[in-house]
Amino acid sequence: MNFTQHYEDVKLELQVAPLIDVVFLLLIYFMVTASLIKKEADISFILPASVPPSKMIQVPIEALIFILDDGTVEMDGLRFPPTDRMLDALSIQVAGLKEIADSQQSPFSVTVTPDADAYHRRVVDVMDACAAAGVQNLSFGKSTM
Repeated sequence: MNFTQHYEDVKLELQVAPLIDVVFLLLIYFMVTASLIKKEADISFILPASVPPSKMIQVPIEALIFILDDGTVEMDGLRFPPTDRMLDALSIQVAGLKEIADSQQSPFSVTVTPDADAYHRRVVDVMDACAAAGVQNLSFGKSTM
């Protein structure tokens, strides 16, 4: 028994005709599907010719000032120590916010929220600082702490 076969006599060829058929079918498929996609320039839309400007909405600017039980005053992440009775830095900050509101022609208000155990004199200090900044609209909030 001879198990070895000789392939030397067999001639191998690559058949190109089915390969060309497949390539042309793919080409036709992609050409047909590409024409179904709308181009961006083909989408119709109308640009507005003249649109009157809408009424400006005035967004009020509010400064929130918290007075803690130890006398520390907080505003927008800034802390003012209880030893500072004049609160000049607070007055400057509030005046800056008021100036921004005035430049935008927006209403400006300050809400003071003292802790239930805060001293009355510290509340008066904050009110004096707001008065020095020229605040006209001052209100008090209820402490949630």
